[in-house]
Amino acid sequence: MHEDFAVEATAGDIFLLGTHSWRVAKVEVGTVRVHDAGDLPPTIPFWLGEAPARTAELSEAVSDLRAALEPLLAAQDGDGARRLVTERAGVSAEVAQQVVAYCAAGLAALGHLPTRQRLVVERCFDESEGSQLIIHAPFGGRINRALGLALRKRFCVSFDFELQAAADDDTVVLSLGPQHSFPLTKVQSMLSSAKASDVLTQAVLLHSHARRPLALELKPRPRAARMHGGKRRPIHLQRMEADDLLAAVWPGLAACQENAPPGPVRCARPRAGPPDRP
Repeated sequence: MHEDFAVEATAGDIFLLGTHSWRVAKVEVGTVRVHDAGDLPPTIPFWLGEAPARTAELSEAVSDLRAALEPLLAAQDGDGARRLVTERAGVSAEVAQQVVAYCAAGLAALGHLPTRQRLVVERCFDESEGSQLIIHAPFGGRINRALGLALRKRFCVSFDFELQAAADDDTVVLSLGPQHSFPLTKVQSMLSSAKASDVLTQAVLLHSHARRPLALELKPRPRAARMHGGKRRPIHLQRMEADDLLAAVWPGLAACQENAPPGPVRCARPRAGPPDRP
């Protein structure tokens, strides 16, 4: 469960987990105690969670299956495509039919099936004169979230404007405004493998949801940083300490952005310690 939701929840709130209702009984430090609420409707419109992303092995299998299906679908060999899915995935004929139909619709709409070796970039226009840039990339949620952050940073530097971004196991979506005009072929040159690590570092530093866990990992004993007197430290204290640590290592994060010099955030130079004694 997302920590912000846990902190703001109160006893008596009802939320949905999957398709079942649960009532909050008590909120403690690091623990939310709930009771079965039966069929009662939820009183909270939504809640935030952190579902695990698809594994790298499963993402590779999905990519390989799509690559093998594409020539069969292009040749309109439906029987061969269904047979391939059944043999590789060990699923029933009904499931194989659904998979083939889904991939066939994707091939018809995009021209190619996205794989780990070939990404497909799409742009859709909406009624507000804006557009959605969709990158079909079956890398899994962990890699796609990093890719989305890095691309968001590159767009921010290019247009001096923060974009909304989202990612799941198969796609990265960037919301563009009317002022963001560029050919789709330019997307592939916005991020290179040589600069991806540095760009992602800059993106993560300014990403609010990554500040606390990143800071705790910088400490010699991350687990000890979360505990005090054998009990879990309150979340707000962890955040304050994390902000202090990040400000010490990356002073640009705490500086007024109107006075901050342009360019990437720089790491503070380590202070010179006393000379070693013989």
